[in-house]
This record gives sequence, C-alpha cells and structure tokens, in this order.
Amino acid sequence: MEKPAHNIILADDHEIFLDSLSVMLNSEENLKVAGKVNNGKELVKKVQESVPDLCIVDMDMPNMNGLQASEILLKLYPDIKILILTMHKEKSLIRKMMSMGVKGYLIKTCDKDEFIFAINQVLKNKTHFSDEVIKTIVKDNDFNNPDSSYLSKIAMLSNREKEIIRHLCIGLKNKQISEKLYISPKTIDNHRTSIMRKLDVHNIVELIRFCLKHGLAE
Repeated sequence: MEKPAHNIILADDHEIFLDSLSVMLNSEENLKVAGKVNNGKELVKKVQESVPDLCIVDMDMPNMNGLQASEILLKLYPDIKILILTMHKEKSLIRKMMSMGVKGYLIKTCDKDEFIFAINQVLKNKTHFSDEVIKTIVKDNDFNNPDSSYLSKIAMLSNREKEIIRHLCIGLKNKQISEKLYISPKTIDNHRTSIMRKLDVHNIVELIRFCLKHGLAE
C-alpha cells in the first residue's frame, strides 16, 4: 500500500517564491504542499486549523516574523517540525532558533538536492543545518551549546569524510569503499581514523549510531 504524502505548509511573503517552492515539492512523490501563507499570523492560524507534518518558514515576514511564529508554534505543539529557509545567517539568530527546537536551517542559496534532503531528514525527526550555517555558529570556536555540540564536530568533517561515512554506514568494508572511490584502502583507513577522532567515537558501532542520529548516514 502506498504511503500518503507528507503535508507541508510554506510561509514566505514572496508569492512567486512560494509558487516555485510549491511546484518543486509537489513534484516529489512523498511531499504535498497543504497550504501557503504570507506572514507569521497566517502560519499560526493555518497550523491550528490542521497541524502539518512540516512547516517551511522564512524569517522576514510582515505582521509576525518567522522567529515569532516558530516560537508560538513550538510552545503550542512541542513536537512540530520546522525548517527555516531564509537569507539570514546571523549567529545569534541561528542559535536562538536551535535552542527553541527548530529541526533545520537552510540559506536560500542552497541547491535543490540539499533542500529536498533537509526536508526528508526533518520529516524523519532528524536535523539538518547547512554547512554554511554550521560554520557560522562554530566560528571563532565559541560554540558552547551542549544540546547542539554535535554540530561543531560535524563542521570539522571534510566532504570526502562525509562520503566515506555514508559507505561505512551501509556496511561496506575499507576495500569495498576504496574500489568505489578509487583510492587506496590505507587512505580509507586514515580517513576512518580521522572521522572517529573528530566525532569523538571509539568504534564502528558508536560511529554508525552517531551518524544515524544526526543524519550523516544517508
């Protein structure tokens, strides 16, 4: 039996942008745009009428901005999933949203693949913060929020290390990964050692558990 699509509400004050997002998301088999609103007050009202699986929210909106609307929604519905899609990347704002319980934060310059990936991660009750966002909040080594300290670890990983992680998490051995990536098993072993050091894990089981929890395994 085919699973029903996830209902999504979009909140942004640019109608053309909303229409473009709606077309994109409705083209995905597992996603359905259930509503579009232009400000925070409309978002809160729309959610109260029918709680969606996900809200994708811009920060700059009239009448009530994305921060205010998200704060209200998370108090009313602590388990609601919110993904921020904005041009704002101020460190204090990102930290505030994270501390409130927002599951994801993307900059509007992200590409479609990352956008869809982030949506699916959040729908699985995981988190996704773009590399640009992570680098912003860990800059100057002053990131000290214990609830989200894993982000500083993830920020240290290279793209190659993230690629290797995905292969490790589906059970591939060093030799198999080396054949796929056209690098030596010794190089894979060195990357694996580096990954475990950066993530502060001590064996493959801990590594896989960490990566599954924080969305690095897919």
